[in-house]
Amino acid sequence: MSALPTGPTPQIAGQDETHARIHALLTAVTAALLQEQPDLNGFPDHRPQRDRSSGVSWRGLETYCHVSALLASSGVPGRADGGATRLLTAADEVATTRGMRRRSESDAHGICGATWTDATGDLLEVIVGVRVAVRAVSAPFLPGSLRPVGSTSPPSPISPLTPPPRIVR
Repeated sequence: MSALPTGPTPQIAGQDETHARIHALLTAVTAALLQEQPDLNGFPDHRPQRDRSSGVSWRGLETYCHVSALLASSGVPGRADGGATRLLTAADEVATTRGMRRRSESDAHGICGATWTDATGDLLEVIVGVRVAVRAVSAPFLPGSLRPVGSTSPPSPISPLTPPPRIVR
């Protein structure tokens, strides 16, 4: 059974739409980073993805947010000629194209990074250090999938599915 509302357009996204949106975002960002620096060699999962409670409910149903796997480059980023800046610029172009705005940036101790967010609440994070790390956190969504996917990561390893919805009192 799905927790997706029936009737008029819901005010909150469903699980399938959210997972597809996060997968598309991660695919676009990692592709842009690889295009900028092919020696990064890809972005395998380094920590598993998970759907966790968002802390809010919608019409009495608990909502979740998707925390993508931590994707970390296999190769080392180039530091010469502003390599880290060029990587963040490539990520910024993808984020901006997708309606995200820069939320924060940092540069300390040889590690730089930035985060972007959009009006729905999706968050993208890119960190450039010894490796390049990418992660996304979705806006709240209603659990209940019509087409469960194993992962939102560009390379698709098997990972746990979202737990079933529960009534919040």
